[in-house]
Amino acid sequence: MFERYTEKARRVIFFARYEASELGSNIIEGEHLLLGLMREDKGLIASVLPSGVTRDDLDREIRGSLVHAEKFSTSVDLPLSHQAKRILAYASEEAERLSEKHISTKHLLLGMLREPQTIAAQALSKHNVSRERVLEASLLAPSSAAKVLDELRQTFAPMASRLAPETEPVTVFSLPMPGPK
Repeated sequence: MFERYTEKARRVIFFARYEASELGSNIIEGEHLLLGLMREDKGLIASVLPSGVTRDDLDREIRGSLVHAEKFSTSVDLPLSHQAKRILAYASEEAERLSEKHISTKHLLLGMLREPQTIAAQALSKHNVSRERVLEASLLAPSSAAKVLDELRQTFAPMASRLAPETEPVTVFSLPMPGPK
């Protein structure tokens, strides 16, 4: 079922399950998915919230609107609510609409916005988080390739400097970046 989901999107669902069990819910709801998303992809949430509103503000707002019960064991299998299932279906539709092969956290967020009866969508809407805002934030984010290159540089640069500490700094690799022609 989750083959098309990115690793981050899968972790959102894992964290949603954790949040539901911590809050004593016997089912995973849309708000648990949003709490999982806020835990997993802080950058995406920060980029769509207006200035002056933090992830912690949104977290407190959502938790304050939920009924808290006794915690469930995290080993208990929790099903998805009908709304949560629709959010995942909408996320899949959003990925297809954007001609993207994998379902990412961006698509999950877009799916949440399409299920307006949920606490998650209402909280996001209250802070003017819209489809357009999510798409704009994801377009302005550094590309995946650039992120991977930065991670590789951070990983291998310290190793290279340990191998040759008395020499000039070593360029681990350098790739030409395409530019305007």
